[in-house]
Amino acid sequence: MDSLTFGPDDFIRCFGASREERSVIAAASADFDFRYRRLSQTERDEVVLGILDRLDGFTRVGEHRSDVWERCWSDAKQAFIDADGNLDALNPVFMGAHPVIRLEGDYARPDDPRFETAWFGVLRRWLLSRYLPSARHVMEFGCGSGFNLAAAGRLFPNLPLVGLDWSPSAVALVNGIGERHGLDLHGRHFDFFVPDPGLDFPAGTVAMTFAALEQTGGRFDIFARWLLEKGPALVVSMEPIADFYDSGLLFDHLALRYHRHRGYLDGYLGWVREQAAAGKAELIDARRLGFGSLYHEAYSLVVWRPVATRTP
Repeated sequence: MDSLTFGPDDFIRCFGASREERSVIAAASADFDFRYRRLSQTERDEVVLGILDRLDGFTRVGEHRSDVWERCWSDAKQAFIDADGNLDALNPVFMGAHPVIRLEGDYARPDDPRFETAWFGVLRRWLLSRYLPSARHVMEFGCGSGFNLAAAGRLFPNLPLVGLDWSPSAVALVNGIGERHGLDLHGRHFDFFVPDPGLDFPAGTVAMTFAALEQTGGRFDIFARWLLEKGPALVVSMEPIADFYDSGLLFDHLALRYHRHRGYLDGYLGWVREQAAAGKAELIDARRLGFGSLYHEAYSLVVWRPVATRTP
C-alpha cells in the first residue's frame, strides 16, 4: 500500500477547526512523522480476527480497579523521578501500545510507533489553545500522570492548575511536576463516585477530563450532576463516546463490542443533550474525531457549560 501523510489540513477536518487555527495545528504537528499506510485485505482480516479472539479477555473498568491505577501512577511517578523531571516521561505507556490504529473509518499502520502519542499531542495543543485563553483556573479530573496539565502549564505559565485523581501517587506526581518546573500546579484527591461537596470552582474555571470519565461507565452521572450544580465556566471532555459508532459497520461494531465489554462511559452525551434540552446546559461541541488505538476511539469530544455559570 502507498504511504500517506496525515497533515495539517487533515487535522483541521477532523477537529472541525477553523482556518485561522491552522497555524497552531501546523506548529504542533511540524516535528512529528505522521506517515502511515492502509492495510491490505489480508492484513485487515488478520487484525479483525485478532480483535475477535481477544475481546472477551479484557477486564471491566470501575472503582474496583483503583489499585491497578495506583500502581500505574506510582510507576509513572518513579519514571518522572528517574528521568530527572523530563516531561516526556509522563506520557502513559499504554498510548501507542499497538502497531495498528484506527484512522478515519479504517485501520492504518503508522511508520512511527509514536504516532498515537504525537496525534494526541496535536489535538491537545489545539484544544488548549481554543478553550483556555480566557480561563482563570483549570481543573483536570482524573488527571493521571499530569501530562495534560504540564502541557497546559507550558502554554499558559501563569494559569492556576489543579490535577484531581483518586490515586495518591497521581496527586503526589502532579505536585512534583509543579515544584520541578515552577508551575502553579497542585494535586488534590478526588473520587468521581463521591465528589467533594466542599470543592468549589473559582470564577472562570475550565473543568477537563481526558479519557478519565470512561472509567465510570454508566455511573458518570454522579460527577456530571455535581458539575452541573457547581457550575464551572466550561467543561471539556475527551472521552470514548459509544453514541458515535455505527453498529451496522464491522469496523465500528468491533469498537462498540470492546467499549461495552470493558464497561466504558455510557450515556454521557445523551445526558448533556438532555440538560441542554431542559435549558440547564449549553452543548458547544460533540464530535467524533475518527481516531483511536487498535480497539476503540477514546478521542471524541463533548464540550458544554452549565447555563447558570458565572462569566469568566
